[in-house]
Amino acid sequence: MTVKTTVSSKDIDEAFLQLKDIVKETPLQKDHYLSHKYECDVYLKREDLQWVRSFKLRGAYNAIITLKEEERQNGITCASAGNHAQGVAFTASKLNLNAVIFMPVTTPLQKINQVKFFGGTNVEVVLTGDTFDDCLKEALTYTQEHQMNFIDPFNNIYTIAGQGTLAKEILNQSKEDNVKFDYLFCSNWWWRFNFRCWHIL
Repeated sequence: MTVKTTVSSKDIDEAFLQLKDIVKETPLQKDHYLSHKYECDVYLKREDLQWVRSFKLRGAYNAIITLKEEERQNGITCASAGNHAQGVAFTASKLNLNAVIFMPVTTPLQKINQVKFFGGTNVEVVLTGDTFDDCLKEALTYTQEHQMNFIDPFNNIYTIAGQGTLAKEILNQSKEDNVKFDYLFCSNWWWRFNFRCWHIL
Protein backbone atom coordinates (compact mmCIF):
# COMPACT_ATOMS: atom_id res chain seq x y z
CA MET A 1 0.00 0.00 0.00
CA THR A 2 1.28 3.48 -0.91
CA VAL A 3 1.51 5.82 2.06
CA LYS A 4 0.41 9.36 1.28
CA THR A 5 3.08 11.90 2.22
CA THR A 6 2.00 15.15 0.56
CA VAL A 7 -1.09 17.33 0.77
CA SER A 8 -2.95 18.19 -2.43
CA SER A 9 -5.64 20.76 -3.19
CA LYS A 10 -8.10 17.85 -3.31
CA ASP A 11 -7.22 16.91 0.27
CA ILE A 12 -7.90 20.47 1.41
CA ASP A 13 -11.16 20.65 -0.57
CA GLU A 14 -12.34 17.39 1.02
CA ALA A 15 -11.40 18.64 4.48
CA PHE A 16 -13.24 21.89 3.79
CA LEU A 17 -16.44 19.95 3.08
CA GLN A 18 -15.95 17.80 6.20
CA LEU A 19 -15.56 20.87 8.37
CA LYS A 20 -18.09 23.30 6.91
CA ASP A 21 -20.82 22.36 9.41
CA ILE A 22 -18.39 21.91 12.32
CA VAL A 23 -16.11 24.94 12.50
CA LYS A 24 -17.13 28.57 12.40
CA GLU A 25 -16.35 30.54 9.28
CA THR A 26 -14.44 33.19 11.17
CA PRO A 27 -14.40 36.71 9.77
CA LEU A 28 -11.64 38.21 7.68
CA GLN A 29 -11.85 41.59 9.36
CA LYS A 30 -10.29 44.93 8.56
CA ASP A 31 -8.51 46.28 11.63
CA HIS A 32 -9.01 50.03 11.64
CA TYR A 33 -6.40 50.74 14.31
CA LEU A 34 -3.61 48.86 12.52
CA SER A 35 -4.72 50.19 9.14
CA HIS A 36 -4.49 53.75 10.43
CA LYS A 37 -1.18 53.14 12.20
CA TYR A 38 0.55 51.63 9.16
CA GLU A 39 -1.32 53.67 6.53
CA CYS A 40 -2.56 50.62 4.63
CA ASP A 41 -5.44 48.16 4.80
CA VAL A 42 -4.70 45.50 7.42
CA TYR A 43 -6.99 42.48 7.66
CA LEU A 44 -7.06 39.93 10.48
CA LYS A 45 -8.33 36.36 10.20
CA ARG A 46 -10.22 36.03 13.47
CA GLU A 47 -9.59 32.42 14.45
CA ASP A 48 -9.66 33.62 18.05
CA LEU A 49 -13.45 33.48 17.55
CA GLN A 50 -13.33 29.77 16.67
CA TRP A 51 -15.07 27.32 19.05
CA VAL A 52 -11.79 26.49 20.79
CA ARG A 53 -10.23 29.94 20.20
CA SER A 54 -7.78 28.47 17.69
CA PHE A 55 -7.57 27.10 14.15
CA LYS A 56 -6.19 23.82 15.57
CA LEU A 57 -9.75 22.45 15.75
CA ARG A 58 -9.72 22.22 11.96
CA GLY A 59 -6.84 19.75 11.85
CA ALA A 60 -7.87 17.74 14.89
CA TYR A 61 -11.44 17.18 13.70
CA ASN A 62 -10.42 16.30 10.16
CA ALA A 63 -7.81 13.80 11.35
CA ILE A 64 -10.29 12.10 13.69
CA ILE A 65 -13.29 12.02 11.35
CA THR A 66 -11.20 10.35 8.62
CA LEU A 67 -10.45 7.38 10.88
CA LYS A 68 -12.54 4.28 10.28
CA GLU A 69 -15.48 3.89 12.65
CA GLU A 70 -13.92 0.93 14.46
CA GLU A 71 -10.70 2.90 14.89
CA ARG A 72 -12.57 5.81 16.43
CA GLN A 73 -14.38 3.50 18.81
CA ASN A 74 -11.04 2.18 20.08
CA GLY A 75 -10.41 5.67 21.40
CA ILE A 76 -7.99 8.44 20.56
CA THR A 77 -4.96 10.01 22.19
CA CYS A 78 -2.84 13.08 21.65
CA ALA A 79 0.04 15.01 23.17
CA SER A 80 -0.25 18.77 23.32
CA ALA A 81 0.39 21.75 25.55
CA GLY A 82 -2.83 23.48 24.57
CA ASN A 83 -4.59 24.29 21.32
CA HIS A 84 -4.37 20.89 19.60
CA ALA A 85 -5.51 19.27 22.84
CA GLN A 86 -8.55 21.53 22.92
CA GLY A 87 -9.38 20.61 19.33
CA VAL A 88 -9.13 16.89 20.09
CA ALA A 89 -11.22 17.33 23.25
CA PHE A 90 -13.93 19.25 21.40
CA THR A 91 -14.03 16.58 18.68
CA ALA A 92 -14.16 13.72 21.19
CA SER A 93 -17.17 15.31 22.86
CA LYS A 94 -18.85 16.09 19.52
CA LEU A 95 -18.42 12.51 18.24
CA ASN A 96 -18.87 10.85 21.66
CA LEU A 97 -15.42 9.24 21.63
CA ASN A 98 -13.09 8.34 24.47
CA ALA A 99 -9.92 10.43 24.45
CA VAL A 100 -6.81 10.42 26.62
CA ILE A 101 -4.96 13.70 26.31
CA PHE A 102 -1.37 13.95 27.48
CA MET A 103 -0.09 17.37 28.52
CA PRO A 104 3.27 18.38 30.01
CA VAL A 105 3.21 19.07 33.75
CA THR A 106 4.28 22.64 32.94
CA THR A 107 1.03 23.33 31.05
CA PRO A 108 -0.82 26.38 32.44
CA LEU A 109 -3.89 25.50 34.50
CA GLN A 110 -6.08 27.58 32.21
CA LYS A 111 -5.18 25.35 29.24
CA ILE A 112 -5.84 22.19 31.25
CA ASN A 113 -9.23 23.47 32.39
CA GLN A 114 -10.18 24.42 28.84
CA VAL A 115 -9.41 20.90 27.62
CA LYS A 116 -11.57 19.45 30.39
CA PHE A 117 -14.33 21.94 29.59
CA PHE A 118 -14.43 21.13 25.87
CA GLY A 119 -14.06 17.36 26.36
CA GLY A 120 -16.32 16.83 29.36
CA THR A 121 -16.76 13.21 30.40
CA ASN A 122 -15.27 11.97 27.12
CA VAL A 123 -11.78 13.12 28.02
CA GLU A 124 -9.12 12.07 30.51
CA VAL A 125 -6.19 14.46 30.97
CA VAL A 126 -2.81 12.98 31.90
CA LEU A 127 -0.11 15.40 33.05
CA THR A 128 3.32 13.92 32.41
CA GLY A 129 6.83 15.02 31.47
CA ASP A 130 8.58 18.33 31.96
CA THR A 131 8.88 18.87 28.20
CA PHE A 132 6.68 18.22 25.19
CA ASP A 133 9.06 15.50 23.97
CA ASP A 134 8.78 13.63 27.28
CA CYS A 135 5.01 13.99 27.18
CA LEU A 136 4.90 12.77 23.58
CA LYS A 137 6.94 9.69 24.44
CA GLU A 138 4.50 8.74 27.20
CA ALA A 139 1.52 9.32 24.92
CA LEU A 140 2.91 7.10 22.16
CA THR A 141 3.71 4.31 24.61
CA TYR A 142 0.21 4.47 26.10
CA THR A 143 -1.36 4.53 22.64
CA GLN A 144 0.46 1.38 21.58
CA GLU A 145 -0.25 -0.48 24.82
CA HIS A 146 -3.98 0.29 24.66
CA GLN A 147 -4.33 -0.06 20.85
CA MET A 148 -5.76 3.41 20.49
CA ASN A 149 -5.23 5.98 17.72
CA PHE A 150 -2.75 8.82 18.16
CA ILE A 151 -3.83 12.12 16.62
CA ASP A 152 -0.56 13.76 15.68
CA PRO A 153 -0.55 17.57 15.83
CA PHE A 154 1.99 17.82 13.02
CA ASN A 155 2.89 14.67 11.06
CA ASN A 156 -0.54 13.68 9.83
CA ILE A 157 -1.78 14.40 6.31
CA TYR A 158 -5.36 14.86 7.50
CA THR A 159 -4.33 17.21 10.30
CA ILE A 160 -2.40 19.26 7.75
CA ALA A 161 -5.29 19.30 5.25
CA GLY A 162 -7.66 20.41 7.99
CA GLN A 163 -5.39 23.29 8.94
CA GLY A 164 -5.10 24.14 5.26
CA THR A 165 -8.82 24.93 5.11
CA LEU A 166 -7.93 28.18 6.83
CA ALA A 167 -6.06 29.33 3.72
CA LYS A 168 -8.98 28.25 1.51
CA GLU A 169 -11.39 30.21 3.68
CA ILE A 170 -9.23 33.34 3.54
CA LEU A 171 -8.95 32.97 -0.24
CA ASN A 172 -12.73 32.67 -0.63
CA GLN A 173 -13.44 35.61 1.67
CA SER A 174 -10.88 37.86 0.03
CA LYS A 175 -12.44 37.20 -3.38
CA GLU A 176 -15.92 37.96 -2.05
CA ASP A 177 -14.70 41.26 -0.58
CA ASN A 178 -12.49 42.04 -3.59
CA VAL A 179 -9.39 42.17 -1.39
CA LYS A 180 -5.97 41.65 -2.97
CA PHE A 181 -3.08 41.03 -0.60
CA ASP A 182 0.39 42.47 -1.05
CA TYR A 183 1.81 40.80 2.07
CA LEU A 184 0.72 37.97 4.34
CA PHE A 185 2.03 37.99 7.90
CA CYS A 186 1.77 35.04 10.27
CA SER A 187 2.67 34.40 13.89
CA ASN A 188 3.96 30.82 13.77
CA TRP A 189 4.99 28.02 11.43
CA TRP A 190 1.46 26.56 11.20
CA TRP A 191 0.23 29.84 9.81
CA ARG A 192 3.18 29.88 7.41
CA PHE A 193 2.12 26.42 6.28
CA ASN A 194 -1.41 27.68 5.66
CA PHE A 195 -0.07 30.27 3.28
CA ARG A 196 1.99 27.60 1.53
CA CYS A 197 -1.39 25.94 0.92
CA TRP A 198 -2.41 29.14 -0.82
CA HIS A 199 -0.16 28.13 -3.72
CA ILE A 200 -1.79 24.73 -4.22
CA LEU A 201 -5.41 25.89 -4.03
